Amino acid sequence: MELDRFDKQILEILSHEDVNLNELSERINLSVSSVHRRIKHLIEANIMTHLKRDINYAKLGFSLHVLLQVSLNKHDTDTFAKFLEELESIPEVIKAFLVTGQSADFIVEVVAKDMENYSEILLKRIGKIEHVVALHSSFVIKEYKVLNCSGLLNRV
Repeated sequence: MELDRFDKQILEILSHEDVNLNELSERINLSVSSVHRRIKHLIEANIMTHLKRDINYAKLGFSLHVLLQVSLNKHDTDTFAKFLEELESIPEVIKAFLVTGQSADFIVEVVAKDMENYSEILLKRIGKIEHVVALHSSFVIKEYKVLNCSGLLNRV
């Protein structure tokens, strides 16, 4: 899909602002229906995944935010699929990344109410998944949004 200046403006604005369709259409000088159609096309082209708002898990009582490195002792698509299926059954797991170049196979983003809750998730749930051999937790102290979407969009 070729991106024109309106598509790039939509992506730029939505990458760092929470705006509704009316405001977005006014800012880029297109009709609401045109903006809606363009967003739909961006989603269908997998350039955008959805219009999901970021959730502030801390406000919901999940004060711990953890990036968990998980190593498995078996490395094939079936093992990865089973591992991900198990993760999907754990509500506190909000994201998972298959990674390379590190000692871990996956980085799993987890939220927890407190250390006791996290310990239970780690030891009784994730640590018990078949083929898990190592777990290393990094606790998020502060999250920063570093977005330079316009710089990237200028290269498209």
